[in-house]
Amino acid sequence: MQSTRRSFAALLAAVILAVPCTSARAQTLQPGTRVRVQSSQVVVPIIGSYQGMRRDTLVVIEDGAGAQVWTFTSSAVDRLEISAGMKGRNRKPTVRWALIGAGVGGAAGWLTAVILENASSNQEYNDVLSALIGAGAGAAFGAVYGSHKLEEHWTPVPMPARVGILPTRNGIRFSLSASF
Repeated sequence: MQSTRRSFAALLAAVILAVPCTSARAQTLQPGTRVRVQSSQVVVPIIGSYQGMRRDTLVVIEDGAGAQVWTFTSSAVDRLEISAGMKGRNRKPTVRWALIGAGVGGAAGWLTAVILENASSNQEYNDVLSALIGAGAGAAFGAVYGSHKLEEHWTPVPMPARVGILPTRNGIRFSLSASF
């Protein structure tokens, strides 16, 4: 019985060491980090550079020509995300370019069938089948092209807290942050 308890304890220790503890590794935002803020105060999300927290207010400088300083209270922020970089193989541009390719390919297939029928009077082509084959080929080329289009991906992060009491599943958490 004693060896079973030791092996169980060793197995338990190995599992605890192997599983990452996500709550212990709190992700901190550094000033200058590219963020996207979704809030009830604005219609579209604000994309810009994180500047810091002032008391309970999030400060972001918007990207673009009209760079504006935005301040959001912690209670007004619905979602805060950081940029995970540009990535390909996105559904939206792939579908869009596949549909464009299908339309162009279908028109090209039908037009080719009409031109070849008029050029040689002894050949007959099925216009619908030619359009479908062209649409399929165009959709395939469009999907490949669209899958290479890059889009920015976002990762949600918790709001940085300066001083606060937050309710948790197990009770209340007191947080304090200081910078010098």
